Amino acid sequence: MHPRLAAVIEHVDSARSELLAAIDAIPHPLREARPTENAWSAAEVLEHLVRVEKGIAKLVALKVGEMQTMEQPPRESPGMVAVAVSRFTAITDRSMRIDAPERVIPDGEMSAATARAALLETRGILLDQLHAGDGLAYSSVAHQHPLFGVLDLYEWVFFIGAHERRHTAQVREIGAHFAAA
Repeated sequence: MHPRLAAVIEHVDSARSELLAAIDAIPHPLREARPTENAWSAAEVLEHLVRVEKGIAKLVALKVGEMQTMEQPPRESPGMVAVAVSRFTAITDRSMRIDAPERVIPDGEMSAATARAALLETRGILLDQLHAGDGLAYSSVAHQHPLFGVLDLYEWVFFIGAHERRHTAQVREIGAHFAAA
């Protein structure tokens, strides 16, 4: 596996572990409850994350598929250039409100257990797509992100982890609300 791909996968896996631990810290019956009228429940946070990752997995599948159909697809150089982590600092800052695009706002139809299972399934799909094109020049693929501008595929995957860390903090806030009640 290309070292840059391995690094971003390690990043998203670490973020996912933190997220699931935060979810597990909330008692089952409270995972569907909203801490306040205008806040998401833990289940809704998971549903939102499913929608985001599913969209990114589709983007990766499309871009990898396009590269695989090329007669001579560009190959990644053997050296590793790390993702510019500072580029994603804003997403982890919970003091700054960020409104989700309409297409990824949860509709509240998924239970926490269903959303968690869907999130694990979506991760498998994403990883399958990434591994299918391992060695292709993911750094040469550019696609517009609504908040961060143009990202390459490595950065899109890195975004998943940074985004999950933002929502892990949100889940911890939800848990703290219920613990204090």
